[in-house]
Amino acid sequence: MKLCVLVPAYKCGDLIGEVCRRVSLPGPDDEIIVVDDCSPDDTGARARSVARVFVHRNPVNMGYGGTSRRLYDLAFERGADIAINIHGDLGHRPEDIPLLTDALNLQPAPDIVIGSRLLYLFREAKQRGWGTLLTNRQLRHGMPLKRFLGHVALTEMQNFVYRSRLHCFHEGMRACRRNVIEWIAKTDFPAGYGYDYELVYQAHRRGLKIHEVPVPPTYDPRVKTAAPPSKYGFLVLRHMLRVASKGR
Repeated sequence: MKLCVLVPAYKCGDLIGEVCRRVSLPGPDDEIIVVDDCSPDDTGARARSVARVFVHRNPVNMGYGGTSRRLYDLAFERGADIAINIHGDLGHRPEDIPLLTDALNLQPAPDIVIGSRLLYLFREAKQRGWGTLLTNRQLRHGMPLKRFLGHVALTEMQNFVYRSRLHCFHEGMRACRRNVIEWIAKTDFPAGYGYDYELVYQAHRRGLKIHEVPVPPTYDPRVKTAAPPSKYGFLVLRHMLRVASKGR
């Protein structure tokens, strides 16, 4: 079983080497695939300096979604049996990858496993109290309160519109097997920041079994790029309106 860890990267020169070195590859054929989205810095070179990393550089900037689509194309082409995507800016901890691969072996077997930061924080709130979580950024592992509340509100609305029951639609850490890799590679998902929630929505609509595991957030001060909160929220609301208008 070949494991490919998929990393979209843009202006991550300060972080990408650390991300790749912190990934554990248990199998002899396992590898990390990094797609450098035409970064103006040395992101690609830093990634290539780490063993067992295959780097593809986009000739032009294709956006987060376009880069993610290329990653799944490459994973399928390179024979991945299991693919796990994480962000190149340490938005999730590479050490948590085994939590997702282990969950793929649950019975009944899930089609997609999501590393959910909100599920982790909800459990922290249950243990320590919502007041403590909302007032203590350290307990939220650096996740800004505005972003946390925004994700909670958007997901609640999405669950209502999509008739789903997920803790979060806005996670960039997912695991799946080869049949789902092929489906993702052959599906025309958005090229922009809407890629993640559209993928999860389409998986739910197709009846794929989605399982969530709690993983702690990480927010590194060296990060240079992130989805603009207001623009991202508008994209999600527009998607919900489109789904609601179609009655599905």
